[in-house]
Amino acid sequence: MDTGVGTVSGSTSDLRQAVPAVGCSSPHTDVLPGVIVIGAMKCGTSAVHAYLDAHPEVAMSGTKELNFFNGPEVAPDDDAESWWRTGQWHRGLQWYSSQLDPSARVCGESSPAYTSPSCPEVPARMAAVVPAVRLVYLVRDPLQRALSQYAHHRRDGTERRPVADALLDPGSEYVDRSRFFERVEPFLSWFDRRQLHTVVQERLSRRAAGEVAALYRHVGVDPEWRDEQRVNVGRSGRPEVPAGLREAFDERVRDDVDRLRSLVDDELEEFTR
Repeated sequence: MDTGVGTVSGSTSDLRQAVPAVGCSSPHTDVLPGVIVIGAMKCGTSAVHAYLDAHPEVAMSGTKELNFFNGPEVAPDDDAESWWRTGQWHRGLQWYSSQLDPSARVCGESSPAYTSPSCPEVPARMAAVVPAVRLVYLVRDPLQRALSQYAHHRRDGTERRPVADALLDPGSEYVDRSRFFERVEPFLSWFDRRQLHTVVQERLSRRAAGEVAALYRHVGVDPEWRDEQRVNVGRSGRPEVPAGLREAFDERVRDDVDRLRSLVDDELEEFTR
């Protein structure tokens, strides 16, 4: 079935040539990100976006979730204001560059959709356009991430099922989006492992200064710079965990957590509560 997102096979040079060019004579065409926060969804990407943007050497996009590297090659027929929901690859490099600050030493953006199981096209496209980019990937206790997503969908009216029924439904993305290694593994085929920095949300909440310094170091800016204002790492209300849900959910992500621990060389104690 044709999904409209195009192929992810072939060389990066072929993909680069295939990027929609829409008016590439713009002087902003060469402004491309040096850092991209690629997710995961409901793991604190807004907080990291704010921490990065606060640094005087960094300018993050004014609009979070540009969703440039995912989506169709041809513009949908619906309202342009809603294109970010399905991806904006079709807008081309001129549009993407225009969202970034050309005066900044490092500019960047944050789009959790880049590690969505629905967007396998992203790593190859990204490698074709910004092969040297620094990637930032947030993770957290897998069940807590899923509960946060569930609460979000309950608030917006798209989820009505009891929490256990929803989270354990193999047809939903609650489990898939909490399989963090599985989500980031495709990027490791296109980028050097050293380009990827992983942030554990619980640690960002608990000891922000050290985590943010490591983040700045990865991006290549002064890690000693400090902002007096602490960014809130969102922890909106979540439903109670029914008996047995923790065990059932952990069973569905256990193998993935083990692989993530090996990748980051970290026991990730936050995942064992």
